[in-house]
Amino acid sequence: MTDLLNPGKFFILGFDGIQPDKSFLSLIESYPPAGIIFLGSNYRSPEQLKSLITRFRRIIGKDIILSVDQEPGRVQRLKDGFPESLSPREYVTAGRVDDYANWCEQTAATLSNIGINLNLAPVVDMTPFGRSSPVLSHRSFGDDVNKVIEYSEILIEAHRKYNILTCAKHFPGLGSASGDPHERLSVSDESEEKFIDYHWKPFIAAATQGVDLLMTTHLLAKALDDENPATYSSKLISMIRERIGFNGPVISDDLLMTGAGDCDNIGTGAVKALEAGHNMVIISKDVTVQRRALERVVAKYKSDENFREKIDRSEYAIKKIKEKISTR
Repeated sequence: MTDLLNPGKFFILGFDGIQPDKSFLSLIESYPPAGIIFLGSNYRSPEQLKSLITRFRRIIGKDIILSVDQEPGRVQRLKDGFPESLSPREYVTAGRVDDYANWCEQTAATLSNIGINLNLAPVVDMTPFGRSSPVLSHRSFGDDVNKVIEYSEILIEAHRKYNILTCAKHFPGLGSASGDPHERLSVSDESEEKFIDYHWKPFIAAATQGVDLLMTTHLLAKALDDENPATYSSKLISMIRERIGFNGPVISDDLLMTGAGDCDNIGTGAVKALEAGHNMVIISKDVTVQRRALERVVAKYKSDENFREKIDRSEYAIKKIKEKISTR
């Protein structure tokens, strides 16, 4: 790498509306990102999204990461033209494993046909009995470790058959916490032992199964790092590598979520997340904020040798995941 760093390669960016505006197109032409994230507001039909993906590939390249949160249940961003699902808990409670496997298969096939190559799923967070987590309402497979592992592995395998990458989330375990990171920083008082013996078992299983990426979230787990949420914690990233045994790319949750901090400081947040060891960060919209973050990464790169070394390692991890896209 040189001083002519393209900071976009460490970002997954999104935009508002059915079509990107000129300011977003100008941004991704100047700083081609590692990937694009699609939200429900970007989608009208399979044909419309397929055309949009073709356009992004012409601008950025064929190895661009094209991602969406297409979970079963409430967070299913793409609806028209896609199979409908029950909530994860309903599948588990009713023992409808075959129906769930069929949904995973049909969803992966439809994503593949459109051109999506990364589904930001499965949710592997445990939700202990008696604990209500609003952010995981209708998103978690429940409180039984073996069931969470079983249903997560079904999704991973179905997507692999259709050459689609998968991402286990939300480390270190959002089901342990109070507070929705979309609205404020989530906080967990769970013990380190409970994380290791309970919350992390599905993450370890997903890593063993060959999940392609792992996502952290804006959660302060006091027993693991009493100063920094996972988004900015080098301790938590080290635990992903050493305790979970995951060596693939680690990505942040959306830095626009309130739990990540003040919107005016997202540029600093992006630098902190990359410094902590994340390989990529997500900013789902707001081209002004995105540009500010990209420029902040460039400034840090030029002024900090340690940051440059960290970025070099991230670049290698991103290259390896893009090789998966090109060979699948």
